[in-house]
Amino acid sequence: MPASKPSRRRAIGRVVTGLALAAGLALGGLLLSEYGVARIFGLIARAGWGLLVVASVHAGQLVLTGVAWRCVSAGETRPSLPTFIALRWLREGINSLLPVLPVAGLLAAIRLLMRRGLSLPTAVASVLTDSSVELITQIGFTLLGVLLLVLARGAEALAGWMAAGLGGLMIAAALLLPAQWLGIGRLAEHTARRLGWAGRVEGLHEAIMAGYRTPRRLAAAAAAHLGAWLLGGPEVWLALYFLGADASLLDAMVIEALGLAVRGAAFMIPGALGVQEGGFVLVCGLFGISPELALALSLVKRLRDVAFGVPSLGLWLVLERHGGAVPPRLFGAREAV
Repeated sequence: MPASKPSRRRAIGRVVTGLALAAGLALGGLLLSEYGVARIFGLIARAGWGLLVVASVHAGQLVLTGVAWRCVSAGETRPSLPTFIALRWLREGINSLLPVLPVAGLLAAIRLLMRRGLSLPTAVASVLTDSSVELITQIGFTLLGVLLLVLARGAEALAGWMAAGLGGLMIAAALLLPAQWLGIGRLAEHTARRLGWAGRVEGLHEAIMAGYRTPRRLAAAAAAHLGAWLLGGPEVWLALYFLGADASLLDAMVIEALGLAVRGAAFMIPGALGVQEGGFVLVCGLFGISPELALALSLVKRLRDVAFGVPSLGLWLVLERHGGAVPPRLFGAREAV
């Protein structure tokens, strides 16, 4: 019996993801072997306890992104701020450690929000709006990085690969935002009615649109997300300091902004494996930072992801056991809306 169209699409998707992952791993392996695995890991070992200081900055980013997410969430049963921070931690952990499905963290978060009392349309709208605001503020952060680079190194420092990274972000925003405004929710509702699932997603389009009719909440979320992006600059500066590189905070801000843009352009590759490393080599080279230090910086970020990601998977099990709510003994009592 021939395979159905959805089955064929899933099979093609798995093949494409597998090929992209293999290409990323090959690029990463090539870079490590080219510049010396022992040398790179020696730099990381020299950083020692400084890696804990670097990781502490990321904890602040998680808090800010949790605040942003709650700002754009609605509903009488909206969970507490600690729950949103915990779910944001979980989202990042799943996407970092289980990157084969890029939206796995988002799907897990939607499921847990529903178990916490939100309807499916409200939970989906919450995630879509938060992701949209995050993407828009990342574009703003990237543009800030480009401006700082031009001021520090002149327009000749710009390169085609930077434009490609920024272009990738722009394309993602150009697809994500109009898709919501032009009726992706209505399309989902229509499809669900044809399949007999109308009761689950009815009202999705209105829930999505409602999120964009609250300018104060959107502005607060944007401010929190932008603050989280800006914290990435000090994180990179501290990492480079402990790795032994001589870089200013301005240099670190540019490295973080453009490195994120390159990573964002490689969304087809799980975890941007290899591409993140290559992006840091290129960006750090603009400031005279050696490829070995650039690769060490990229690996420090990956080690940070593992350090935060492994406990978050444990948190996932705890949240599933407690119906999606953060146990008060872990994060404090439930907050009234």
